[in-house]
Amino acid sequence: MTDLMLYINDTPVGCLLSNNLAENINFIKTCKSTQDMAQKQLPQLHSYSISFEAVYSTDQAIIGWDELKDIGRSRQIMDWSMLNTDTNEGDAGEGFLESLEITGTSEDFVKFTGVITGYGAIVNAALAYNVWAQDSGVYVDNGGGLYVFVN
Repeated sequence: MTDLMLYINDTPVGCLLSNNLAENINFIKTCKSTQDMAQKQLPQLHSYSISFEAVYSTDQAIIGWDELKDIGRSRQIMDWSMLNTDTNEGDAGEGFLESLEITGTSEDFVKFTGVITGYGAIVNAALAYNVWAQDSGVYVDNGGGLYVFVN
């Protein structure tokens, strides 16, 4: 099974259920057309956003609701990276927390969702840690001999 792990400020988002990177390119119309009178367009601006869903946790080794709430309310720019746990390859960039929502029911875990709006270009993730998956969960080595279990 391949997992895409999301990191914010080099800390894994804990108890991650799902995450998604969506990229958009805006086009401008030109005065030119093809022989069949189809209009030509040119790519212009590139934008992207990262959406995620996670289970609420108070574990200090991961980033969760409380830390994200503080980042969002202070309007801080954050570093993000999304890594494939099989290949340790992925994308990275900067962004702002656009939205954050927490939900809970009496018969389920408390969950939260968020959206990061990209700031600047997406780059290849510079790996400062290793990620590997086992049956019991996903482990992260930050390069300093500290192993974090994320499930």
